[in-house]
Amino acid sequence: MVGKAWCDPAYKRWLLDDATAAIASLGYEGRQGEHMVVLENSTCVHNMVVCTLCSCYPWPVLGLPPVRYKSAPYRSRAVIDPRGVLKEFGFELSTEVEIRVWDSTSEVRYLVLPMRPPDTAGFSEEALAGLVTRDSMIGTGLPKMPEPARNPS
Repeated sequence: MVGKAWCDPAYKRWLLDDATAAIASLGYEGRQGEHMVVLENSTCVHNMVVCTLCSCYPWPVLGLPPVRYKSAPYRSRAVIDPRGVLKEFGFELSTEVEIRVWDSTSEVRYLVLPMRPPDTAGFSEEALAGLVTRDSMIGTGLPKMPEPARNPS
């Protein structure tokens, strides 16, 4: 889904406008994936998804949630101190980057469309998809960086 959005501007627009339908078009649908919203990261805004009540998570797209996602301390800290949580996951964002924390619910599940890694021009959709991580799609990680000499088109 992310690799396709990075390669296909029309699909990306559809994904951002009607995530449920765009995601279902790729065969990802089912319980806990009925009402999806995709949030796009940019150089100015970083989105992070958490469920403050329990562990609402887009299982059909991302599979099982990480154990921490269900942890009460993680859920509260993600809201109170998202920069601190992200730092613990290995990356710091400039203080100029706004962090938006989105609360998934049983009615709406959120996913993040991470920024495309640099130096990936010419990569195929499949190669780009290989750079996407589950954590980058919930905002607690970044996509993998391409290896310098690797471009598996």
